[in-house]
Amino acid sequence: MNNDVFNFNRFGRYLATDLRNAVSKYGITLLVMASFSVTVYLIVGLFSAVSGNGWISTGLIFRLFVFAMSTLVVLISSPGKIYGFITEKRAGTSFLMVPVSTLEKTLSMLIVSCVAVPFSFFAIYLSFDQILCLLDAGCGDSVIYALNEGRASLMDGLSQLSEELDIYTDVLSSGFLVYADDVAQTTLTFLLGALLFKTAKPAKTIGCMIIISIVLSMIMVPVISFGAVEKFKVAVENDMTPQELFDSFPVLSWMVKHARLVDNVSDTLFNLALCTGIYFRVKKIKH
Repeated sequence: MNNDVFNFNRFGRYLATDLRNAVSKYGITLLVMASFSVTVYLIVGLFSAVSGNGWISTGLIFRLFVFAMSTLVVLISSPGKIYGFITEKRAGTSFLMVPVSTLEKTLSMLIVSCVAVPFSFFAIYLSFDQILCLLDAGCGDSVIYALNEGRASLMDGLSQLSEELDIYTDVLSSGFLVYADDVAQTTLTFLLGALLFKTAKPAKTIGCMIIISIVLSMIMVPVISFGAVEKFKVAVENDMTPQELFDSFPVLSWMVKHARLVDNVSDTLFNLALCTGIYFRVKKIKH
């Protein structure tokens, strides 16, 4: 590949620098969020002990909620904290003058935002939570164990549904890796927002997502529901079985039978669109 577009050695050096900058700008925040479950555990336990009620351990449901909230905060806030400076005049101009191609800058952003930050957060958070459960049996199961068990239960439910409707879906058969594109999609969305907006980046990104969702709903609902009411009336009048009703919607039937394929393709296309938007935003940004 042309050295002006991509040079492996140059990219490696730039990525290393970008990772160090990410640690400098977001490292402490990531550690705080990754240890949030332990922090909450200590606060709840100490407050209960001081109140004379003895030590109270945080249960699984509460820790799952904390895990979900912490994950959401990290995925939403990290892109803006690490790369939000690009929209600033002085810092952004310095970034544009770095002798690295737009492709290399974009790839580095994607690796840091979609791989390094989420992986580090999940590894630290789940490790802390596992150690916490080993030290205090009152906490119950660890988050990682509960997620595995929950996935197994959901798989059993899908198997029963498959038998009832004569279908097969393996949307969860790949384990947690099947959600990697969803994690990347969230991060990419807020990374693009961080590059587009100069202030209130997460809030404006969420606002745009809400507006786009409303517009798409106004377009898609009439299309999807077209003819559905009549089909349901026919189903009721003719005492259709669930299988017969299901088969009367060929597109929906195909999507359910190939749920994993549909999910992967749609997420991949959307992520590629976001990556393209990020690339051209970095290429065309001016101050």
